[in-house]
Amino acid sequence: MLHFPEPLTPAATALLQYALEIAADLVRLDLSEDTWVMGYPRSATCLTRDQACEVFRDLLDALHRPQTYVPTTYHWLVIYECLHFYIEVLNDDPAPDLVEELKASARARDASYLAFPRDAQGSEGFSIDFESFIEAYFWDTDFLLDPSTFSQLGAPARQQFGYPADLFGVLMGLIPHPAELVLKRVDEVEPPEPEPEEGTGALS
Repeated sequence: MLHFPEPLTPAATALLQYALEIAADLVRLDLSEDTWVMGYPRSATCLTRDQACEVFRDLLDALHRPQTYVPTTYHWLVIYECLHFYIEVLNDDPAPDLVEELKASARARDASYLAFPRDAQGSEGFSIDFESFIEAYFWDTDFLLDPSTFSQLGAPARQQFGYPADLFGVLMGLIPHPAELVLKRVDEVEPPEPEPEEGTGALS
């Protein structure tokens, strides 16, 4: 499984799996370069389509493992843009099999982003609120920060805000180091160093 702030419900898992599976199949083979850049404008600046395909497959593999894996900032960006792209597609043209799966597995927690409204004729509709899904399941969206604003922050400010080390590369559109595309188990990730208390410092 992937390390989210809240465990994914079965419906949320099904939605993420659907988006990642379709993306992995299409991004390398069927999407034109223009569509890749349009659908994944930030990811396309730092990842090739082949790299993105590997990221999608790694995420899918981790999603169904019993161990918990921690995405890097590059992963979160790809997940965000993948969901944004395919939720928009689903809202315009729902996939019947997925809709039925979501209806069958939806829980109370899913009501914040998932709806099946009926129109005046009693026909059931389908709607996914992308922003509500992100609010429910993402730690933050720091990878959407303005690069110029971020670059003006010094190291102490970045540490104070708790920004991860790889955020700089994501915001600047840098090609990731291979280590920055590795999903580590949660027990392998080193916790951040505590900030020194006010008035204290390192001994010289």
